Amino acid sequence: MKAIMNRFSKLLAICCTVVLLAGCEEPKPLSLKEIQEIKNQVNQSGKITHNQAVVLSRVTYLMLNGLNSLTESQAKVLCKGQALLVLDGLTSITDRQAKSLSNVLSLSLDGLTAITDQQAYSLSRVNKLSLKGLISITDEQAEDLGKVKDYLNISSLTSITDEQTESLSNISNLKLSGLTSITDEQAESLSKVELLNLNGLTALNDQQAESLSKVELLHLDGLTSITDEQAESLSNISDLRLGGLTSITDEQAESLGKVGWLFLNGLPSITDQQAENLSNIGSLKLSGLTSITDEQAESLSKVELLNLNGLTALNDQQAESLSKVELLHLDGLTSITDRQAESLSKVETLYLDGLTSITDRQTESLSKVERLYISDTCRPLIDKYKKP
Repeated sequence: MKAIMNRFSKLLAICCTVVLLAGCEEPKPLSLKEIQEIKNQVNQSGKITHNQAVVLSRVTYLMLNGLNSLTESQAKVLCKGQALLVLDGLTSITDRQAKSLSNVLSLSLDGLTAITDQQAYSLSRVNKLSLKGLISITDEQAEDLGKVKDYLNISSLTSITDEQTESLSNISNLKLSGLTSITDEQAESLSKVELLNLNGLTALNDQQAESLSKVELLHLDGLTSITDEQAESLSNISDLRLGGLTSITDEQAESLGKVGWLFLNGLPSITDQQAENLSNIGSLKLSGLTSITDEQAESLSKVELLNLNGLTALNDQQAESLSKVELLHLDGLTSITDRQAESLSKVETLYLDGLTSITDRQTESLSKVERLYISDTCRPLIDKYKKP
């Protein structure tokens, strides 16, 4: 009887081992379509199961904006392998969930309007963090969030203290577009940030402009006007966005012409002199212009990357001038002439997404463009012509 029991025990052990090994097998890989279906189910229901979390944990870039509830165990499972995780549907999280979520490289929790000090401490380990919904932070939270390595978006904050600004100044890329004003001390602190978004500012004094001129990339699209002195200070910035300006002086254009990348999309018109002053810029965005003169086209032809998406018409001489631009955006044009197509065929990278139709001759010309971005209506004609 004892021998029988020993044999039975050994057999039972073998069976258990087989079962355990079977349970350790890697799940069958799912197709992209099956994974997308699971993502759709989660986003539509607002909930996620443990099994769904296990499957989606293998997805490198995961957006679940429809998910509005998450358990602590699901958060732990979900955050094992993502480089990017977007959970903007969550309106609150626990401290333990924050700790789990901090394991991803890039995290978006824009649905949160408040966080605890412990959550700020955990989330500071994320390289790129978006908390766009936060309406306020404490000094302690600012100190922790200032340890975020690459990027922090807290653009719903409408006010901030000097101490908080100093804490956040070590972040490489900082978005504070909810602020409508800053102090001179805050401007000095923020001058340490490499990429800074202050699109909510409606006014800036000369001292603040001087401080902010140390920033490498600066967004100030909320400004509707600047002084000549501010333009001179801001000209030291490599990448400057002033999309809210509705007019500039010739002197300001001369100063801003020293910027490497400049966005002036709010300007409805410029003078010939201003076009000449801006012609030395490497990348220039003037998509607010609806028309240009021949002289302006000739000046702007010196720009390497030029955006004129607001233009609704172009003459043949202007097209010939602009053909010298390396990368040209003309998405506002709905039609061009055969001669214009021949001229524009010399452009290395050309955007003509607004065209509604093209002739055979235009097709032949535009097919010579190395990188052509054209409307879906015209694309088949270009592709057909290029085929051997």
